[in-house]
Amino acid sequence: GAVPIDLRSARVDMAVGCTYKYLNGGPGAPSFLYVSRGLQQELSQPIQGWWGHDDMFGFELSYRPAAGINRFAVGTVPILSLVGARIGVEITAEAGMKAIRKKGMALTSLMVDLFHELPSEYGFELGSPPTAAQRGSHVSLLHPDGYRITQALIDRKVVPDFRAPNVIRLGASPLYTRFVDLWEGFARLREVMEGETYLKFPTNRSGVT
Repeated sequence: GAVPIDLRSARVDMAVGCTYKYLNGGPGAPSFLYVSRGLQQELSQPIQGWWGHDDMFGFELSYRPAAGINRFAVGTVPILSLVGARIGVEITAEAGMKAIRKKGMALTSLMVDLFHELPSEYGFELGSPPTAAQRGSHVSLLHPDGYRITQALIDRKVVPDFRAPNVIRLGASPLYTRFVDLWEGFARLREVMEGETYLKFPTNRSGVT
């Protein structure tokens, strides 16, 4: 949902991914697995579930893996999460990865430009490659007080992602993020830094950031 990848041309044997973020499935959305056809019959699934059984309604005492890619299924998928992921995949396919990638690079380029306009005394560093073609659809800012700044931004309805020890990740999903959203987000970041409102937030981290 962010970077075009041609697995067959790249001669990839196996790959995994998620539908959570850029495919817009949301929290709890299912992951996905790619296995090249030549390996599907050779590999075994260590987590054996009834959906991967050759006869899922046969209720046999022994496990017989299904043929092909179906053997890698596990148990019953979370249907509500699957519905959200399906819609995200359909919208992504309709928009096309070429257009999505073009907008994604434009969005992150704007974020890098807005980063360079931040006063140096704020103490931010760019944690992502400076070239758009080397980035995905997010930009990381580094700051010693990154966790509290993240909490202050969330309080102002800008929701980044924090990764220890000092990484503020600003994601831009090309399907629905507008350029004006980035301007507004960085304007609120300036307000947080100018007013030092982040200092009122605790330094101890919660489970989810």
